Amino acid sequence: MHDHYFKDVSNLRRLDVYRVLCLFEVTDPCIQHAVKKLLVPGGRGSKDVDKDIQEAMDSLARWQEMRKEDAGVNASTHASSMPLAPAWPSHLAG
Repeated sequence: MHDHYFKDVSNLRRLDVYRVLCLFEVTDPCIQHAVKKLLVPGGRGSKDVDKDIQEAMDSLARWQEMRKEDAGVNASTHASSMPLAPAWPSHLAG
């Protein structure tokens, strides 16, 4: 068995999506939103299954975009910490 898929909830009478997110330490808001949509697709009355699934996919696509943005920030931070060559050779500087 995969123990990381199981949580002891013997002290709880009920679970809601927010408790599940806490128990599984889902902290990213994009992933939280997607999980919430996927747990009850079309079951809240206001949106149909297709709409909820699409919104979950959109949230996960944004998560991927943010990871790429963060990777770009990290790469540019690393590059900007490298010393820059002078704009002019020192013997020509004024």
